[in-house]
Amino acid sequence: MGIITTEMIDATTAAVSEFWDQGMAQKVDFKAKLYNEKPTDLLQENFQGIGSIGQMSPWAGTVDYQQFNLGYSKGFVQAKKSTGLQFDERVFRYREYSQLEERTGLLLDSVYNTQQAYGAATFENAFTAAYTGPDGVSLCSAAHPNSPVDAATQSNTGILDLTMPNLIETFKLMSQLKDDKGNQLFLQPDMLITGIDYWDVGKKICGPTASEKEPGTAENDTNLMKKELTYFYYPFITGKKWFLVDSQRMKRRLKWFNGRIPVPEHQNDFDTEAIKYKIVGEWVAGFTSWEWIFGNIA
Repeated sequence: MGIITTEMIDATTAAVSEFWDQGMAQKVDFKAKLYNEKPTDLLQENFQGIGSIGQMSPWAGTVDYQQFNLGYSKGFVQAKKSTGLQFDERVFRYREYSQLEERTGLLLDSVYNTQQAYGAATFENAFTAAYTGPDGVSLCSAAHPNSPVDAATQSNTGILDLTMPNLIETFKLMSQLKDDKGNQLFLQPDMLITGIDYWDVGKKICGPTASEKEPGTAENDTNLMKKELTYFYYPFITGKKWFLVDSQRMKRRLKWFNGRIPVPEHQNDFDTEAIKYKIVGEWVAGFTSWEWIFGNIA
């Protein structure tokens, strides 16, 4: 009776797949809302940045073909991760099918949390000098060089607490950032991103139920940010970090490459009389430039 039959394998595979699909469908894919996610068949995706070309020129009888400078390059190397579980044949012989759902749920949580935390790492490490972008400094830094040939720097970081006045101040600072040729970028900050520490403040300032009046004050001033910003809560961001972003530029600059989607794969183990399930995934994520974001850590 200890032999794993074809019927057992088929039944297990169908049940695990159903639990997996249903479970994933019920979870919020936070990373997909921020990253430009694409499949890849390359171990390393390479990106070559280019500078700006400025605004259009007055017509002078012919098209003004502008020149741009090469920016910084970036390589995205796939990370490989795995986990797994196994079911003893007695689970099927004694019809303990509740264990299938429970263990599959634990496996699903492991994969989900791993990927969501990986996506949050861009923001978690945004102020950490050891985690550098293509220009050699952290994502949110006071020392972003304008280009490989221009050592002048700009800042997209601060140490302000999340309040309405500080949000407005950061909004203004971000709006003043320039491109590699010294032209104003005319960024349009339209999203506020926080973790749990600022969840309540973010909701009050610009969440869907935010007041039309400025929160946290006795005055009856208009809440300037309710219609300017959307609020994005990313629970995998820890501490008093908050980020103002231009979401359109963010979707072009935040990259996520999927080399191998993590889904259950199974195999019958003759010696242990178990059905083994493994989850193997390969992906890589990161950013190609910094101008789309302004971060504060209080």
